[in-house]
Amino acid sequence: MAIADTKNTGTMIPVSGRLPEELYQWLSTLPLEGATTVSDRIRIAVATLKRLHDGDSDYMGALGMQRDLVRNTRDQIASLERNAGVHSAVLAAFVDHVPGLVALLNAAQIKDSASARELEEQLVRRLFQLTEALLRQVVTTEAAAFDVHVVHKQAPRFIELVQAIISTNQIRGDKHG
Repeated sequence: MAIADTKNTGTMIPVSGRLPEELYQWLSTLPLEGATTVSDRIRIAVATLKRLHDGDSDYMGALGMQRDLVRNTRDQIASLERNAGVHSAVLAAFVDHVPGLVALLNAAQIKDSASARELEEQLVRRLFQLTEALLRQVVTTEAAAFDVHVVHKQAPRFIELVQAIISTNQIRGDKHG
């Protein structure tokens, strides 16, 4: 897992502190890219904490962090897909869209109703992109997924809701659905 960029050309300052033994054991065995010592792991952990703090106001930074947080899951899915000879468009859609949704929320700076409307627009657009990706899996008899019926199991309720929206809008004469 490579969560934080620790390439710092500044002066290193020695820091002393105490950790509970179980936390030290966990940290000493945590696989972090570029970390070979506990000191390296602490440096990466502190840089990650800073990145979490700083990423709150920057969408691209927040998106990078969210993508890093799901990197292990993405890699496990890719390995499983290769070994099983199956591609899950369903999991790919979630791994692609959920980090973007969370990053939008993390980076949001709600100062007034205009910024709230802008966030709503971005979130709804992204959520409908995810929904569209999932609905594409309903077109065929089997979804591109490890459970080929996973989307079909949930689709009837969604389709019923869409039909109700269409009916309601036709009654009201609303053409924008």
